[in-house]
Amino acid sequence: MELGEIKAHWQNWAKAGTGIAATTKTPTVKALEIDALSRAVSRFGLPPASDLRGLEVACGNGINSVSLLKRHPNLSIDGFDYVEDMVASARAVAEEAGVGGRSRFFVGDMRQIGEMPELDGGYHLIFTDRAIINLNEWPLQRDALTGIAQRLLPGGLLLVIENFNAVYDQQNEARNWLGMPRRTVAEFNLFLDDDIFMSHMRSLGLALLGVEDFGSLHDIVLYLLVPAINGGVVDYAHPLVEKATELSLAAYAHGHGGFGQLGQNRLYAFRKP
Repeated sequence: MELGEIKAHWQNWAKAGTGIAATTKTPTVKALEIDALSRAVSRFGLPPASDLRGLEVACGNGINSVSLLKRHPNLSIDGFDYVEDMVASARAVAEEAGVGGRSRFFVGDMRQIGEMPELDGGYHLIFTDRAIINLNEWPLQRDALTGIAQRLLPGGLLLVIENFNAVYDQQNEARNWLGMPRRTVAEFNLFLDDDIFMSHMRSLGLALLGVEDFGSLHDIVLYLLVPAINGGVVDYAHPLVEKATELSLAAYAHGHGGFGQLGQNRLYAFRKP
């Protein structure tokens, strides 16, 4: 899909306003994404500073940023998105949550992250959540990641939640084991190759802190087990998907690890020396 068509897709989804449906098909995976981001901030920590500043790249309607602001009261967050309606919704979400004074949202394109005068010179925390995959060529994805790294302050934390081919391929192999066809990537996405991604991140001088497949159990149920007994239909509202999410959140809250590597969403955490 061409870049203009991808943007049009998100402009259409932005009609959902401040709701979850503006950025994802299911609130369950959104809950897991927010939890993974928040736990990573707590686990890996941010540089000592009196004015901790975060940046969300392609912030959508602001639900991620606002959720982090509510969980981390010592943090302020900027966010930008290239869809104007998304930015307007993000501002509304922040005001409704009472964190408007600790957030700023702008219209901007991640391909021009180095040329956005509204942004601060550097950030202690930068995060993405299924953002880079909306660029339709690796060179564009690579350049966006480079620009993001340049905005990160020394000692800063970079959290990248994106869809990666390795775990997606494993998920599809498991579907084949159950006699189901492989799923295909949405035409407005280009999933990342783990090896190429990591090679580039190392070339930027970033130190890998950890990798987490936080959505594995969720996706096992959603994309494997439920369709296996449901005529191949993926049911985002199935009660077992909700229970898988509940169990995953509880497991992480009690210090347990994940459930394998079959979830297509993967979190990479990096530190800038």
